[in-house]
Amino acid sequence: MTASRRDLVLSAASGLVLGAAFLPAPLGWLAWFAFVPLLSALERRLGAGEGPRSWYALGYVGGFAFFLSGTHWIALLSDVAMAVPPLKYAGWVLAGAYLANFWALAVLLAGWLARRSGIPARWTFVVAMMAVEEFRGAGDLGFPWFQPGYTQSVLPPLGLAALGGVTLVTLWVLLLNAAARGWWARRNAVSAVIAIAVLAAGAGGGAWVRSRPLPATTGPAIGLIQGNIAGEIKWSGRHQGEIIARFLQLSDSALAGRPPADRPVMVIWPETATGSYLRKQLEQSITLARWASGRGVAILSGYADYSYDAEGKPLPWNAAGMWLADGHLSPTYAKRHLVPFGERMPFQSLFPALGKLEFGQAEWMPGGGPVVFRGAIGAFSTLICFESIFPGLARADVLAGSRCLVVVTNDEWFGRSAAVHQHAAMAPFRAVENGVPLLRCANTGLTQVIDAHGRVVASAPAFEPAVLTARVPPALPGRTPWTRWGDWPGALSLAVLVALLFVRRTTRAA
Repeated sequence: MTASRRDLVLSAASGLVLGAAFLPAPLGWLAWFAFVPLLSALERRLGAGEGPRSWYALGYVGGFAFFLSGTHWIALLSDVAMAVPPLKYAGWVLAGAYLANFWALAVLLAGWLARRSGIPARWTFVVAMMAVEEFRGAGDLGFPWFQPGYTQSVLPPLGLAALGGVTLVTLWVLLLNAAARGWWARRNAVSAVIAIAVLAAGAGGGAWVRSRPLPATTGPAIGLIQGNIAGEIKWSGRHQGEIIARFLQLSDSALAGRPPADRPVMVIWPETATGSYLRKQLEQSITLARWASGRGVAILSGYADYSYDAEGKPLPWNAAGMWLADGHLSPTYAKRHLVPFGERMPFQSLFPALGKLEFGQAEWMPGGGPVVFRGAIGAFSTLICFESIFPGLARADVLAGSRCLVVVTNDEWFGRSAAVHQHAAMAPFRAVENGVPLLRCANTGLTQVIDAHGRVVASAPAFEPAVLTARVPPALPGRTPWTRWGDWPGALSLAVLVALLFVRRTTRAA
């Protein structure tokens, strides 16, 4: 095998190893050295005098291996999720092919910076990948799902998120890979000490942050209702009465036999729980209002909703709101960040004709901003499904006064794939970043209660009807550094990248 082909194999190995770190298994530690083969190949190509096209190809192969393995669940999507089900296979490959360009761009940028500055590529890769990850998570097509830091959701470095969000955890993962590559290249005591120091800083620092004691008091009890409604039933339009009856029966079971002190003050239903315009269909809304007022228990639910513009055109939303304990209705929250191609065709503001293309997307309208609900559990806000992967949305809610995050989602689209676990693994970061508890209610699971340190303190079995009752964990007092300062690691990385543009080679890149 030629050296060039061996480099491509090494790059693909990096992609596959990092992909394994995102599987529903305790393999997050694989991310600590996943990039080392790719970095070894890049530094060899730089040393051999190969050029930008070679670097780009190297990054593309690794990125394609990573994103194709990571997004394998696209091929497992429920047929209900797409108007033309066979398109999901093409969508899987196209998604991997598109996302691979981000790795390719990071490797290209790292190689160029290394050649220009003389700094080893393993270190310029850290800055380049951080900048590219910022870009990948932004805009209409923003998809920060596979940011490397998310591999640490059950490991001590999760605690770093309180200081600088998932971006800081990603920075630590990349620095550790660079240090590990340095040790592998040199095999001396200095490089070993550097690698051990970086490892200890992340693991020890994260554990130290999470050792801060939570307030002793807990909030009132709540009930999370996991209906486990199949998509073909939910969206058929023929079973709405049965679906509502199931949710109400499960809600009653959350209250049954409990002493007043342990009785839930609110039940939470998942995203678009009944598949109907729950508030607009008067009989259904009255049914929920009577249940809530008759038991003195609020219902928070996701539902489809709509309003009208000045010309009378309907504006549909993916929404959430409450039937209060006295039967009245709360304000409605409308989902702000919609799933591209699933809930809305992207770039319609620039090219309105794109909205006429039909791939089975829902064509919701985006909501305006945070909505902080006031209820028996205090001030809380709602994130709907895809929104929970965007740190900035949760931060905006907490800055607006929320002291508890509620995520309602319908992961039934994903079936029994790794996506269910990947999506849930991002929720602890939102809790840790802002120092507040998070209640996650999913149609098929994973339904969880997460404390302010990112620990799952209660969970329901997935893929079956379930009721999860628990007390709302306390929030940490004050605001975390992340909530106060936002994505400073991303801004710092971009600043370092700009600074490197002015650094000229003084030594040969190793």
